[in-house]
Amino acid sequence: MRVRWWQSIRWRLALGSMLVALVATALLTLGVIIAINYYYGADERQRLIDIANNTAQRLGVSYSQNGNLVKAVNNILPNTPQQNAENEDNLLLIFNNNRPVQLIYPRIGKGRPLTSALLVEATDPSIQQGDYTKLATAVFNARFGTMTVDHLGNSTPGTSARLFVVEPIFADGQSGEKVVGVLVVTPRFAAADTIPPFIATVRQFILIAAIVVALLAALAAILSSRTITRPLAKLTGTAHVLTSGNYSARVNTKVGGELGELAETFNKMAAKLEYDVNELYRQELFRRELIMNITHDLATPLTAIAGLGESLVDGVNTTREDYEATGRIIVRETLRLHRMVKDLHVMAKVEAGAMQPQRKALRLAGLVDDVLAVLTPEFERADVEPCNAIAYNLPPAWADQDMLKRVFTNLCDNALRHTPSGGTVTIDAQARGKMLEVSVTDTGEGIPSAALSRIFDRFYRADASRQVSTGGSGLGLTIVRAIIEAHGGTIRAENTQQGGARIVFTLPQVTPEQVPNMTTLPLPLR
Repeated sequence: MRVRWWQSIRWRLALGSMLVALVATALLTLGVIIAINYYYGADERQRLIDIANNTAQRLGVSYSQNGNLVKAVNNILPNTPQQNAENEDNLLLIFNNNRPVQLIYPRIGKGRPLTSALLVEATDPSIQQGDYTKLATAVFNARFGTMTVDHLGNSTPGTSARLFVVEPIFADGQSGEKVVGVLVVTPRFAAADTIPPFIATVRQFILIAAIVVALLAALAAILSSRTITRPLAKLTGTAHVLTSGNYSARVNTKVGGELGELAETFNKMAAKLEYDVNELYRQELFRRELIMNITHDLATPLTAIAGLGESLVDGVNTTREDYEATGRIIVRETLRLHRMVKDLHVMAKVEAGAMQPQRKALRLAGLVDDVLAVLTPEFERADVEPCNAIAYNLPPAWADQDMLKRVFTNLCDNALRHTPSGGTVTIDAQARGKMLEVSVTDTGEGIPSAALSRIFDRFYRADASRQVSTGGSGLGLTIVRAIIEAHGGTIRAENTQQGGARIVFTLPQVTPEQVPNMTTLPLPLR
């Protein structure tokens, strides 16, 4: 499935990070601008009040000396109609206290005074009537000795307040004297409805910094999202390779953290999947081989029994000796079928996990003597000498007696089939730590190198011809391995330097916790 770019995790992460960075930058910028406007407005307010108080006091003192407000203004503010250097950033308006009130500073044109209404309307054409009312009301109140500090227009936290101060001018500069005029002080940017130069510079710098920060945040978001999505892309690619049937594919990435752990877990999953698939293939081969082996091993005795039965029905056997020979063959083949069915039953228990050893302390020397006593006719018939080399003082094993007898019986039977006349089969055991290492060695032709790793597999025979005369059912060694592993031991096959084969397995020893106050165990009865 093709993933569009806006559906990609990489771009979602990048865009999300960019959006968060932009919102954070915008909020920070707005907060800085509000803070600057607030503190700048507070400082500007105090500065205007100081200018208004100082100027009104000087004008009042000059009025007392000259007896005329116009002369006082000309004396204090000589650069009419332009402000002096001290007030070059502020606009000063001075009204007399006559009726009607007239603007006496600054004067424009040929002596024509500029009324307050004309000034306000000229400097701010969009000003609301209520704003002019605030200024007119402040001038009216100042005529009666009341000072007013207010602002023109609407003011928000993000904008600069257009402050103005209306100060009454008292004669002799004393607040208890007669009011001779009204002083209005407002910044020029407030009258012109513009942004203060300082605020404009700071805002420009903040906006440039915000844009730079946003660009850097966007670049960092893209790079950061790439470091996250690149391993994910590798995981996706490897998953597609696994989907195609190549279970050997692995993710090759050196990223750390959770993504590295995810890649490692994915590789472990792929390895387990590869193992399981290979195991399924192997089990399928075993299943096919099992069907062929069962068919082969069951067909031979059944064919013999059916043929001999037909000969009995047809009356081919005419003497007692013939009947006895035929009966012995039928019994032998029937017993072979019985052993095969019993072996299959044991294998079914092994695969179902139902093999539970009934453990007890066993002396291996006596147990092997019992097994060899039963197999003595087989050894004599094959002209092979059995040898029990297990010491009687060997520590006892912690095992199931019946299962262990089956192990030795199967191993001896397997050794007999591959040991020529005049050979020997030796059973030995040594203590190795907490385990007993038992070996069954013959003097036969040995095990082919290619068969060493498979002789414990079900129905496997080293003899490719698979004749009954050269091999058993192929389940004997498989059962042996299952019994040993059920006891917690291990088993392996090897060839001796003399050319024979050796099967080596381990069994747990008896511990004092299992048999308290253990001294000498009696040998098992034969």
